[in-house]
Amino acid sequence: MGNLIFGFIFVALIFIPLERFFALHKEQRVFRKGWFNDVIHFFVNQFLIQAGVFIIAVVLLIIFRKAIDSSFQASVAAQPKWLQFIEALLIAEIVAYWMHRLAHTLPWLWKFHSVHHSIEEMDWLASARLHPVDQIITKVAVGIPLYLMGFTAETFGLYLVLGTLQAIFLHSNVRIKFGPLRWLIGTPEFHHWHHSNEVAAYNKNFAGQLPLLDLLFGTLHLPKGRMPEKYGINQPIPHNYLKQLAYPFRKRA
Repeated sequence: MGNLIFGFIFVALIFIPLERFFALHKEQRVFRKGWFNDVIHFFVNQFLIQAGVFIIAVVLLIIFRKAIDSSFQASVAAQPKWLQFIEALLIAEIVAYWMHRLAHTLPWLWKFHSVHHSIEEMDWLASARLHPVDQIITKVAVGIPLYLMGFTAETFGLYLVLGTLQAIFLHSNVRIKFGPLRWLIGTPEFHHWHHSNEVAAYNKNFAGQLPLLDLLFGTLHLPKGRMPEKYGINQPIPHNYLKQLAYPFRKRA
């Protein structure tokens, strides 16, 4: 818990000033609507997600234990660390892209993922508003192939740290431009369109760190010279943390 509190304070001290000096939406307050609710998401979800991932991963590894090839794993682990990271990044991002796309396509997955898209004011903390089930499914889908292939714990750790920081940055309320690099790395300019409540941007920009995947699979939306003005979705999502957890399980007419 101590590390989580330290991490929250550390990230807040970086991104709150950054969003004040380079604000995309200057009228947006630091403690915008739903801010404290998302703080609860930040802290509580970590434990729920870790527990869920551990339980499901153990079950799946027992099921797929025969698929483990120790010699192949050894050859993967013997590679240089930089090469392992590049390979793991590409594999993880491709899997994450398709899991994210399925979350927008399959109704039962969308029920969970819609909680994340209910955010109407983007900032660094918006990345924390996630339904645990949504994240458990994605993390297991990304992590199991990497584990079965034999990537080292260091490679896993580096990907998780960079992925977490990248997710926070993608949602931040900043107007920093990256020029041609916006086609190569995930930026707020890229990801804000994914959260836009504009018809032209629906079901676009599913990638996390590699926008080229959206270009490759025909889902890229990156208009030049402008950013979204409206975020969120049209379906009513509760504003309370516990109600957001229960939302996907409610029966609706």
